[in-house]
Amino acid sequence: MLRLSIVLTGEASASTMWDNQAWSYLPSDREGAMPPFLAQDFIHTVQPGAKILIMLRDPVERLYSDYLYFKIANKSAEDFHQKVVDSVYLFQSCLSEGSLRSCVYDTSLSNSMPVRLHLGMYIIFFLDWLTVFNREQILVLRLEDYAANLEVTIKKVFDFLSVGPLSQQGEAALTRRPLSNTRRTADRNLGPMLPATRDFLREFHKPFNHKLASVLDNKAFLWSNT
Repeated sequence: MLRLSIVLTGEASASTMWDNQAWSYLPSDREGAMPPFLAQDFIHTVQPGAKILIMLRDPVERLYSDYLYFKIANKSAEDFHQKVVDSVYLFQSCLSEGSLRSCVYDTSLSNSMPVRLHLGMYIIFFLDWLTVFNREQILVLRLEDYAANLEVTIKKVFDFLSVGPLSQQGEAALTRRPLSNTRRTADRNLGPMLPATRDFLREFHKPFNHKLASVLDNKAFLWSNT
């Protein structure tokens, strides 16, 4: 008897959800135009039945981790604080002249901000994905839940992909794999961000998190307990 094997092919770039800057290189007769199409439009054209996995981290902690990972020298909690303040000022200046979505996708603005503040405004990107894919095709997870209970998260993913339960041997192999992109020792020695920075960022991200939690109908995405 011939047995058919189902092969799932995935792509796992961390930037797929938000990286749409290529659109800015296309000809446009409008200053400050927003993207006419996004990465998900291309994905949907090639694979309309794709299932999308999105894993999100508390945007406040994500930004500090991003700063530590990509900045090479002269890092400090104080330097991060100043860069956050400067970035929020630039973003709010953009909002005084344009829409929220146009500012999030503004390539010139993102290049001028000292930290990548806009990447934590998940709701803007998520709503754009929903214009292309059905809600049932997208599973949104939290990195905090993945870190706290890998087995439960893996089960959710396998159920979502309809590939059946993972064997005990397969589960053990996954849970034994070393973590990727762990924080470097020198960065860990810098300690956490300043309390004032955390409070400032929490206040900035609050409306975006509230909208995201509402759309997902899940208060965990408020990140109020992290």
